[in-house]
Amino acid sequence: MYNFVDVHTHLELPEFDHDREAVIKRAFDSNISFLCTVGIEPKFWKIAKEIAERYEKIYFSVGLHPHEAKIYNKKIEEELISYLKHQKCLMLGEIGLDFYKNYSPREKQIEVFIKQLELAEKLQKDVIIHIRDAHKEAKEILKNKSLGGIIHCFSGDLQDAKDYIKMGFYISIPGTITYKNAETLKEVVKNIPLDFILTETDAPFLTPNPLRGKRNEPAFVKYTTEFIAKIKGLSIEDTARTIYVNTMKVFNLPFEYNSKYVYKIRNALYLNLTNRCTNKCVFCGKQKDFFVKGHYLKLEHEPSIDEIIEELPQDLSTYDEIVFCGYGEPTLRLKLIYELSKELRNRKAKKIRLNTDGLANIREKRNIVPELSNYIDSISISLNACDEETYNRICHPSLNGAFQSLIDFIKESKKHIKEVTVSAVAIPDLDMEKIKKFAERELGVKFRERPYDELG
Repeated sequence: MYNFVDVHTHLELPEFDHDREAVIKRAFDSNISFLCTVGIEPKFWKIAKEIAERYEKIYFSVGLHPHEAKIYNKKIEEELISYLKHQKCLMLGEIGLDFYKNYSPREKQIEVFIKQLELAEKLQKDVIIHIRDAHKEAKEILKNKSLGGIIHCFSGDLQDAKDYIKMGFYISIPGTITYKNAETLKEVVKNIPLDFILTETDAPFLTPNPLRGKRNEPAFVKYTTEFIAKIKGLSIEDTARTIYVNTMKVFNLPFEYNSKYVYKIRNALYLNLTNRCTNKCVFCGKQKDFFVKGHYLKLEHEPSIDEIIEELPQDLSTYDEIVFCGYGEPTLRLKLIYELSKELRNRKAKKIRLNTDGLANIREKRNIVPELSNYIDSISISLNACDEETYNRICHPSLNGAFQSLIDFIKESKKHIKEVTVSAVAIPDLDMEKIKKFAERELGVKFRERPYDELG
């Protein structure tokens, strides 16, 4: 079952007065598992609070929208503080800058934005921020604040998105992503990690296609999720699961998750054999957490063959491939790979692939590739550099002579394994074209560039 989320909606507005309960029921019937209704000015704060109090899966936030900055005063600030102390009020917002409509003077917007940010810092609340035609000014203000939260209804470009993510914010995508003229937003979604993307409706506004023209409501967030999945080349299930985890993280809410031995991304099954590795790569996701596309891969113990088999579907013929991968180096459990491969064949696996750091030979003190080729159809090897100095700087191997052993392993794999691909993570200061040429021309194997800070 999908866990759709709407991190920013306005159920408290008059547009929902005549059928609010029916709208909420449709949301839950559509597998919405989290809603945040956002009070934008004092006359709506009480309604937002009351809605959140009535429904377990609905939370609220309060703030003074930039359109209303001109009415900000001490009394409103005191009222705002009282709502922010409510247990279901998760953030301060929406606040921000809107230099497109300028319903409040720009100077007043900036003043009130800063005041509310300072209030958020004082109360240790993250923020939901509205920015339109004011990203330069907003970033200048935010860079001096120790806050995180959500950039709501994102309207900036790719560099803006990267800047906000670096500051600790998540990028919230509305139904406008489905519009024909939303090329900049589509480019943003394509090029930032899914781990920093959220979904929202901003209902009753910004209805997504194919329902554009109707009043928007939380149940329609599935169209936005589907569109993001298409851009990312993922399944809806992958996308919804990851965004749900993102949502729980950004709102600091508890949620249930269990370690996975077998997990699905797109139409492939991945087998998580170990969290151990002899390298400590600078880009390794374990430095952040153990989630990959919403799957939790930290192992309480290394699984036995029986524990893995228990999680395997009986018929594997429907999957494009079965991959030894996980959050560690699979060849540290070489015997288990061999035993499992036999079982995978028995269950009609179309293709068996191994993701590896290519250091098995130096660890095992022998050439394992000929025997390994009996158990796998394809191998993906992490190259990451075309010289030893760069490799050591990026991968921090614990084994002396690791880089040369890696190169020898690639050459041996080419002799014995049908499909060999090497990869490198696109770290900002790395010459990817140079590594690609080294892989294709000198090693004679396929090359794949892996995006930086995007796993799975």
